[in-house]
Amino acid sequence: MVVPKVAVCPICGKKTYMKIEDGGYLKEYPVRFNCINCRALIKGTYNISLPGQKGLILYNAKVEECDVDANSERILNADYVVEISGELPCAKVKAFDGKIIKTTPFINATDKIDMMDRINRLSYFVKNMEEWKEWRSIAFQLLNEGSTDYVPEALKHMMGEYSYKCDNYLKALHCLQEVVQEETKHLFYPESEDDIIAGLIADLAVIDRDKLHQFVNDKGGTDTLVSDYRKVIEIFSTFMNIYPNILPAETYMRYKTPEPLLGIATCSFEDLKSFYQDAYESLLSLLYIPVCMDNILMRSDYTSFDSAITGFVNDPGFRGARGSDYAKYVGMDNGKKADLINNAEPIQKTLRIPVNKDLRNGIGHNNYKYDGLTQTITTFDYRRRNRIKMQTSLMEVALDCLGLARAAVVFGEILLFILRQELRADNMHSAIHPRFYKKVGQNDRCPCGSGLKYKKCCRNDIGEMKPIK
Repeated sequence: MVVPKVAVCPICGKKTYMKIEDGGYLKEYPVRFNCINCRALIKGTYNISLPGQKGLILYNAKVEECDVDANSERILNADYVVEISGELPCAKVKAFDGKIIKTTPFINATDKIDMMDRINRLSYFVKNMEEWKEWRSIAFQLLNEGSTDYVPEALKHMMGEYSYKCDNYLKALHCLQEVVQEETKHLFYPESEDDIIAGLIADLAVIDRDKLHQFVNDKGGTDTLVSDYRKVIEIFSTFMNIYPNILPAETYMRYKTPEPLLGIATCSFEDLKSFYQDAYESLLSLLYIPVCMDNILMRSDYTSFDSAITGFVNDPGFRGARGSDYAKYVGMDNGKKADLINNAEPIQKTLRIPVNKDLRNGIGHNNYKYDGLTQTITTFDYRRRNRIKMQTSLMEVALDCLGLARAAVVFGEILLFILRQELRADNMHSAIHPRFYKKVGQNDRCPCGSGLKYKKCCRNDIGEMKPIK
């Protein structure tokens, strides 16, 4: 069902007919669109539980009822028209001829996506967001502030899908990672999250433990790993603030046929740019970890890089840090590290970090232009301001934000794998999510990647876990 309303621009007074999609699983969703005449950004929210105009709140514009001529089926008090949906991609704002438009984003999408899948995803999202606001975010905040000892207390009644005793900080970190997995499971598409994580752990399981220990020891020990994991958690926590804004993009990536003319009515570029920049920088600052894991797996030494990296850092024209290849690589700027990601190596290929240096640099140097009508972002050469470096769409940036969150999940799994192996020497142990153990026999290799038989590794921990009903 569509709720028709008219927004009056606070700057120029021009009016936009809003086709608001009412119904679905979201109780409330953001509203963002630009006035065509003056380009003012109109912002607000829509609450489906409140009838009519009461459900629509525009922060900076007045709302009118549609003046409808029943005979001609035309709306007389609107200059422009925009579709608004919290769940689906929408037609962008455009000039309006007055004729009532009877189609909706829902009707337009029915033959483009699996509607039952959409229903399941959205109901899952709503449940998780409610829990995030109620209690989950507190546990993440505690870890981010270094209060590791109190994380188990925050999670003692509920964590993810299962409940168990968090009697050490490694278990607390795994509880948090379970929550991360639950919140982001639908971002792994078309691959499943379980397949990606299981494959990642299988690759890491054969890593030389002595070489791994040397890497951890040289980088500062397990405390440094925990600090790095806090960076990943911060990415995830920040992502949860924008997740409701980019749900239409999460649906869009499942479209059978891309629809490049569709946009998003729940966010502006201003809603996304800080997360994009911060997540981009944080992930690339940690990129040396999966690269060093590949170095151990492929070349038996964390300081032994692939030919592309060694060729670059040993080129006579190289301008960067001095010393070993490792020191040179770690000292590189993040943009160059992004250029040298090797998707042919097992650990790096799981990351799928959406890398757009030009967009990141445009944001960082305030060297971009956003067109709210076309939802196009343009960045420029910082030396020649009239020279365009890149153009992309708001939809693509939203998809990249989803990809950055997905990559953060993978980073978290890598860090926790390394921690598991290192802390065994301190008799500290923690299982991964119970779903990975469902088909494991007593004498099978443990899914956690320890290299031990299941009965001598995680079996007891799994037996103590109880599903939350």
